[in-house]
Amino acid sequence: MKLKHVNEKMTLKEIMDMDPSLEPELFKLGFNACCSKMETVEVFAKDKKIDVKKAIEALNAKIDEVNKISELLEDYEQ
Repeated sequence: MKLKHVNEKMTLKEIMDMDPSLEPELFKLGFNACCSKMETVEVFAKDKKIDVKKAIEALNAKIDEVNKISELLEDYEQ
């Protein structure tokens, strides 16, 4: 199943629930998802002075990577 891109209105929990590989990506970007899961990316980023645009771009790049790997695995299994 192909993952959809994220946006700044999504909560950290919604993003983490999409795929397990996104949680470490959030941590690398400076998001503390353990205590702020219900905050949106936009609100959390503003509070912590994280560049929202760059964070969304990085998360969507990771999603593209996950989707490509998934696609390659599906092709291999057929």
